[in-house]
Amino acid sequence: MKKIIILLAFITLMLSACSGNEETINFEDKSFANTLFIQKAENNSSSEEMRKMVTDKEKINEILSMVEGLKVEKINTDKFMEKLMSQSSYMFGFLKGDGTNTEKGKYAFNFLEDGTILFNYDKDDNPGTPLITTDKHKDLLNQMKMLLEIHF
Repeated sequence: MKKIIILLAFITLMLSACSGNEETINFEDKSFANTLFIQKAENNSSSEEMRKMVTDKEKINEILSMVEGLKVEKINTDKFMEKLMSQSSYMFGFLKGDGTNTEKGKYAFNFLEDGTILFNYDKDDNPGTPLITTDKHKDLLNQMKMLLEIHF
């Protein structure tokens, strides 16, 4: 019986250690932003034609709902920048303001062309440790582009 308890304790410890780095994207309140700025970067550059501003609150909330629940893990800033610079990406920036007089960004993530998502914030309005999805989500980017009518 003592061996079984020790074995179960060991298994529990191992499972806890394995899942300690993984988190889930979650928002307590999605009303922290009223403007969504989207910009595509190709070869580490962009242009006016590859930018869009969205102020429709329903669409902004739906985009946040699409990433809510995704599994992520922490990465360091150097790895974040290396990933971001390695391929084309879409930046989604959530702002408070009217597009002309905006406050600082409240939340942001970068959707890489391979389906990886890099999160600049670990929570809204908290630019803490960068996060990266544990899985790739190419279809999710296409759904977002359709919802927001993005053609670039």
